[in-house]
Order: sequence, then C-alpha cells, then structure tokens
Amino acid sequence: MGTMAKFAALRYILLGFALGLSSAQASEQTALDKAAALVHAGKLRQAETVLRTATEANPNSEAVHAALGRVLFKRQRYEDAVQELGLAVQINPNSRENSLLLSEALIGWEHFGVAVDFLHAVEDKFGTYPEFHYDLGLAYYSENKIKEAKPEFQEAVRLAHSLDRAQFLLAACIATQGDYAQAADIFRKLVKDHPTNATYWATLAQMLTHLGSEDLPEAAAACRRARALKPHDPHVLYVTATVLMQSGDFAGARPLFEHLVSLNPKEMSAHIALARIYARLGERERARKETQIVNQLETGQTSHNAPGPPEGQNGNPEQH
Repeated sequence: MGTMAKFAALRYILLGFALGLSSAQASEQTALDKAAALVHAGKLRQAETVLRTATEANPNSEAVHAALGRVLFKRQRYEDAVQELGLAVQINPNSRENSLLLSEALIGWEHFGVAVDFLHAVEDKFGTYPEFHYDLGLAYYSENKIKEAKPEFQEAVRLAHSLDRAQFLLAACIATQGDYAQAADIFRKLVKDHPTNATYWATLAQMLTHLGSEDLPEAAAACRRARALKPHDPHVLYVTATVLMQSGDFAGARPLFEHLVSLNPKEMSAHIALARIYARLGERERARKETQIVNQLETGQTSHNAPGPPEGQNGNPEQH
C-alpha cells in the first residue's frame, strides 16, 4: 500500500473515531437535557431512569453521574446519591459543586463524621468558599458539636452575608448557648430580608418566648405572619399554640394542640400542653386522660431508649 493510501486509511479511521465520540457525546447531552426537563417538571423518578440508562452507556461521564446524584439527592435517597456523586468526584476531584453536594448527601445519610473528614480532606481546594464552611458547620451541628459548628457558620456569614441558611444555624447555635436575645436579633434580620419564609417567622417567635412576657406580643405577631404563609404547617401551629398558652390564651391554644395530637398521637409535648390547658379550663377529666397518655408515652419512650443489640445484629446499625 502506497504512502498516500496509508494516510487515507488512517484519516478514515480517525474520522470514524471522531464521529463515534461525537455521537456518544450527543447521546449523553440528549439524556442530560431530557433529565433536566423532567426534573423541572417534577418528574424525578423518570429523570432517574433516563440518567441510569445514560450511566450504563457513559460509565466514565462526570456530568451524568453528577446529574443522577443531584436527582437522588432531591429524592432524599442519600445513600444512592453518595455513590453517584462519589463517582463524579473521582472522575473530577476539582469540582466544587459535586464535592460539596457529596458532603451534604453524607450528612443526609447521617454519616456526619465521614462528612467532616471528607470536608477537611478537600479544605485546601474549597476552604475559601462560604458554602464549604456552611457544610462543615452543618456536619458538626448534626453531631451536636455546637462549639465546633458555630465558628464555621460565622465564617460562612463573613464570606457571604446573604447566606441565610448559615445565619439561621448560627442563630440556632447562639440560642443553644443561651443567648436568646442575640439569636432573636439575627432572626429579626432574617424575616426582614426574607419576609415570605414561614420558618424564619416561627423560629423568631420561639426565640422571643425565651426572653420574657414583654416580648410575647411580638412573638404572637410573628406567629400570625408564619400562619398566613403556611396555615397548615405543624411546626408553625405548634409554635403558635405555645405562644398563645404562654400568653394565657388557653382557649385559643386548645384547638391547635388538639389538631396537632390528631396529626401525631404520639407527640408528647402536645399532650403535656393539653393536660395543662384542660386543667386551667376546669376540665379535670380531660386533663387526667391527657396525663395518662403522657405517662404511657414516657413508658414507651423509656423502653425504646433501652440498650439495643450490638452493632451488626440488627441488620443496619446506621440507619437513615
């Protein structure tokens, strides 16, 4: 075969390889676009199916593994999300987005210590970003290590004043340490900046209940704002009922607590509140029944908290 013929053959081989690669890339992009459209439409299960098929065809694609990991994260299937995001990070260790979402999936999976270790391992790459410190703080906070979590949230807020999630958990750390006044000030700022967030209004009300009776009117106003935004949210209803009870409005608190125990009959705090409310309203028989329920729940809780089998004998010692 002559030299020109050899070059022509090589050209066709290379051209064929290039066309095949482009075809694979096009197929991958089509799958990513289809999955994105399904996610936008709220069809997460269908998006997962599309992306799983794409991972079989493109097992070394960072983009496909990352997209599947994000879908699984949205579905709160954190263990599976860790697997896919871990593969994406192995392919591209320099991806900040994938690395931080991997840490959040580990936290969702309740592998808090692993998340802490992973974040420290990538700190040199991503430690200048506020989201890094938020995730590290969240991992510590989830382990109830408030002393370690607080400076991470402070650093996240310093780097990004608008990162309201970090402000929220910083205030929670401060409240845990007993400074409800400072925590309330942070939540006053949060509700000013995010007036449509019912959780921030309800948590502001909670902080205010710890400051004294003079702050109860502001707490009640915060509850009204929260209920206007989420009228059926159990947490908002619970905080509202608590504020009403602390304000002496037992008749107003009663139907809210009754509704809460109808939603969750094992909610001990609501039964305790109802026992007190019925007693104050002179309904002694109802108060007695609520007290009995509380005693039964306490007995069941004590049994539930008894030492369990050694690790490995219950099939899954680390359940999410």
